[in-house]
Amino acid sequence: MSARRVLITGVGARTAYEGGAAGLFKGLVGGLTGLGVARSFDTLPLDVAYVGEVTDNIEQGLRGDRKSALALSAAIEALEMAGLIDQGALVGGIWLGTGLSSVTPEELIEDVFPNIVDGELVRDLINNDVANNRLAPLVHLPELTCEMIAERIGCLGGCYTSFSACAAGAQAIAEAFRAVRRGDVDVAVCGGHDSMVHPLGMLSFAQLGALSSGCSRPFDSRRDGFVLGEGAGVLVIESEASAAKRGVTPIAEIVGAGGSIDAFQPTAPHPEGAGATAAMKRALDDAGVVASDVDHINAHGTGTPVGDRAEAQAIAGLFGSEVGVSSIKGAVGHCIASAGAVEAVAMSLGIRDGYTFGTIGCEQPEDWPISIQLRAKQDYPSLVLSNSMGFGGQNCSLLFSSVHRGS
Repeated sequence: MSARRVLITGVGARTAYEGGAAGLFKGLVGGLTGLGVARSFDTLPLDVAYVGEVTDNIEQGLRGDRKSALALSAAIEALEMAGLIDQGALVGGIWLGTGLSSVTPEELIEDVFPNIVDGELVRDLINNDVANNRLAPLVHLPELTCEMIAERIGCLGGCYTSFSACAAGAQAIAEAFRAVRRGDVDVAVCGGHDSMVHPLGMLSFAQLGALSSGCSRPFDSRRDGFVLGEGAGVLVIESEASAAKRGVTPIAEIVGAGGSIDAFQPTAPHPEGAGATAAMKRALDDAGVVASDVDHINAHGTGTPVGDRAEAQAIAGLFGSEVGVSSIKGAVGHCIASAGAVEAVAMSLGIRDGYTFGTIGCEQPEDWPISIQLRAKQDYPSLVLSNSMGFGGQNCSLLFSSVHRGS
């Protein structure tokens, strides 16, 4: 049986822009950053000026876990757009990528400190800590959000969770895409959700030296790290036959996915971008296209000195300098595990309405061998590549296409 086309029929988002997925698209087209001063706590002791904080109203998620509330809100928006909000039984499975728990110091004292013996964390104690009145089993199990959404919408399919750092959301989409293409399911909900915009989350990245003390400047010669964002991006994807049967108008199409592992260093990419190159090449091969077919690249582009350099080298080696390259992290921040999913929502809407986006925060591009696009353009792309690259060497590239490409 030939591989099935996989169409995107609904999208939802919660980002630093207000207004869900539509607000994300409007903000990116307008070239205005959604970053600002944190409202929930004081970041100045961490030498951090801005964050990408969600201010939209969000649903009630799992107790104490903001990530799950962001995911549920984006999922409901996507299902409503796809016309499936009351037909959850048609959803064959839910694939979500997520990150570390949004814990407070008080929760650490309650959940972690009792499991430390002689200065060492005893994992057997944590594994046995499943009392219903404790926060640990409610918040610190990443798969619970998938299960919560499945129960809320009446999904009878499977639940799958990706927990692979900043590539998690993109990898969840890739796995759902393959399941629909194979014919395992007709309809899938997929994406990512994360929130590290809390004191302990920001402290961990500050300790790694990854955060900017000012604004986010992807690919700029003055870049000094990323601005932390939070959010969720969710897609409803389905087979062409399923979409036609339901009479729903598709937004865009997923045509390829590729992944790799750098196997280089826990918090830094391969300096020549070897892992990124492999992921992009595999996505192209998966879709049966070549580099010259790609109209635009949405880079991972975090604004770190090492990361941007490695990705630029990888893109240059595979695509040269003809294709436009941009990053939206100067607009919404680095949303960590949900970054690739938020960007998937943005790329889908961009393809539908004929836009590629600029690189907010980049004013003095370094002398890269690639073409950095600074502002949004209505240039009607038909094939867009989107990169996600995480700590631990995780890489994932997704290819999005116009539904009418090649017709």
